Amino acid sequence: MKKIVLNYLFIVTIIAIVIFFYFLKFTYTGQYFTYKTFDGNHLHLISGNRELFWFDVMHLNDANHPMFKRIENKFIDFNPDLILVEGGYNTFEGNRDEAIFAGESAFATYLAKQNGVQVEDIEPPLPEQIAYLQTKYNPEKILAMYHIRQITSIRFMPIDADFNFDSYLTIETQTLISNGLNVRSNSLNEILNIINSYLPQNIDAESFKYTNSKDLYKIYACENSALYPVYNDLVNFRNIYLIDLIRKKQDKYSKIFIVMGGQHLLDTKSQLKKIYSRKGT
Repeated sequence: MKKIVLNYLFIVTIIAIVIFFYFLKFTYTGQYFTYKTFDGNHLHLISGNRELFWFDVMHLNDANHPMFKRIENKFIDFNPDLILVEGGYNTFEGNRDEAIFAGESAFATYLAKQNGVQVEDIEPPLPEQIAYLQTKYNPEKILAMYHIRQITSIRFMPIDADFNFDSYLTIETQTLISNGLNVRSNSLNEILNIINSYLPQNIDAESFKYTNSKDLYKIYACENSALYPVYNDLVNFRNIYLIDLIRKKQDKYSKIFIVMGGQHLLDTKSQLKKIYSRKGT
């Protein structure tokens, strides 16, 4: 009897170990999230001769990951006449490997350009985003939100050995300033001081490599965080723009293919369904 119990415990232990390593492989690894949607938290809407397919993605640049092949397969199957991507990646130019390394939006743009399909940005232009936020928040707070949000996205993915954190911060700050952000202090030390004023532990080019993306995410995405109001207002502003854009594009394009993160899909799904339930489209 004792031997049977021991054998049973051994089997249970082995199963537990297998489940544990499966969890590590297919969920959070400590470096980045693997793609979580394999069979479709996507959205497919049809109204008359008009269709929309939203491919729900996570931010990745792993060339071996199945997400990219699935995007390509769905692109071929759906055969769109318009692709909408986020983050300004509709301007991407490069080969397939460079596109994947730049992420899923760049890859969708690559597919569009290879196949002669129109591709556009689904987000409001950066000057409009900044102008809107500056009616409500000071420029330093806006700068911190943009930087910490982008650093979080970078930490979700394997980091390029040639990635220069300091150059990234200064270049991105200049981009925000050139698009209307009224930040007076733009030296590297001043930028770091602004960012670190919102972080529990200071970040720099070295410590950035070991910063946990989940901890960074909480800084702006949790309701009780100091940067959440800025982030939430920006998300809502982007979603309003998105819905208005789809209304306009639906009249011009018969098959719209969207490559964008799932949170925006959750936020706008009910409105999109209303757009594609209109009579006579």
